[in-house]
Amino acid sequence: MKNQWIPLFSVNVLIFVLIYTASTKLLNFPHYVNSMRSQPVPSVLSLILTYLIPVLEGILVYFLIARELRMVGLLGTGILLLLFTFYVGYIKIVGLESTTCPCGGLFSSLDWNQHLLVNSALTALSFFTYFYYKRW
Repeated sequence: MKNQWIPLFSVNVLIFVLIYTASTKLLNFPHYVNSMRSQPVPSVLSLILTYLIPVLEGILVYFLIARELRMVGLLGTGILLLLFTFYVGYIKIVGLESTTCPCGGLFSSLDWNQHLLVNSALTALSFFTYFYYKRW
């Protein structure tokens, strides 16, 4: 059980990020809804994702906190962040960088290059921690 602080620190970082992003979306919900409507996805999908994303983030926080569900939480967080990272890559490749980011708080002030870096780092952290726990 040595180096227990490494995965615990990583889990706490992910919990903080998920709580922060979900709460900023919900606290400024009208802005979040408008940003989601401006995304280059069908309007029905945008409507579903508007509600699904903060709910998923909340569920993943619970999973990360609950020790017996932590592996599911890490895998789910990694997959969600991977999907976000692919979406940011799509925005960059297609040239839609003028699209408003629906993220809240500090993340909404990042440009798409910075988003790609942050999302990639958080995705790697999620999967690294998942495999670290699996090996442990």
